[in-house]
Amino acid sequence: MVGAYALYDLIIPNIDYDIKMRFVSVEYLDGLLERTSKACVSAGNKGREILNLAMKEAVIEGYINVNPVPETKPYKRKKPNIVILSREKIKVLLQAASKDNWYLEILLGLFCGLRKGEIYGLKFSDFDLEHRSVKISRQIVANPIIKEGSRIEENILIERDPKTPNSFRVLRVPEVIITELEKRKCQIDMYKEKMQEAFIDNDYISCQANGKVHSLSAMNNALTKLCVRNGLPAVTVHGLRHMFATILVEQGVPLAKISGLLGHSSVNTTFEYYCDVMDEKEKIIAFMNDAFAPEGREGTG
Repeated sequence: MVGAYALYDLIIPNIDYDIKMRFVSVEYLDGLLERTSKACVSAGNKGREILNLAMKEAVIEGYINVNPVPETKPYKRKKPNIVILSREKIKVLLQAASKDNWYLEILLGLFCGLRKGEIYGLKFSDFDLEHRSVKISRQIVANPIIKEGSRIEENILIERDPKTPNSFRVLRVPEVIITELEKRKCQIDMYKEKMQEAFIDNDYISCQANGKVHSLSAMNNALTKLCVRNGLPAVTVHGLRHMFATILVEQGVPLAKISGLLGHSSVNTTFEYYCDVMDEKEKIIAFMNDAFAPEGREGTG
């Protein structure tokens, strides 16, 4: 787990001296992150991310009044090498996905730009069928259980607020998603009937047959298998999100609007990722709904 590595192998070894939580200052953290950043390209950014999570929790628990991490020096992150499929390859992906159990989740990633945790956290009650919209107000994340003096013992999946304050948002959804949502509701109702009291009903749209959330690796594993079977480059959930943003950029949607749709913390984050999209050799021009609906799929038109 990346978080465990960042904590135990990057941050803790670079703590020169222990101080009480209430005395932790921006200067103290800047020094710690400076030492941490020398380990590798992404160490400074990842270390700052982990410290920010820890300090947020400290504020919630009442140990400190203010989280000092946002005032620390930011570190550039290494941009991942995201696979962007051409229009024709997206059609192939969706045609294959339309016969797969993960079709709804894939549509939400590609047509709404949702993060994996946001998809997992969606509930039927978050959708407004009349106005064809969805409210993003939570995500599913791994919560590490750490015994005193030991490393992470296990990870349990829990609900948390979205990644940033801007990640709370309401999005319009294309008709194909509403259609698939209704089909998913019927499928889960059958799960409930079969499992009876053994079904854990949290109203999730994406769950196992017993109602529990999927493992965090499940969707990416399913996407990889889908791509391999259909001769496509391997795509991740984050890749679907990037393709959504790329479509918007090439449609001329303002960067500030794209940032809001993606739930980025600032427009700068959006710019960092997509300023070079127009240099891509293969352009993704077609946009949303029927343009990408697989042929022969009932109810997607």
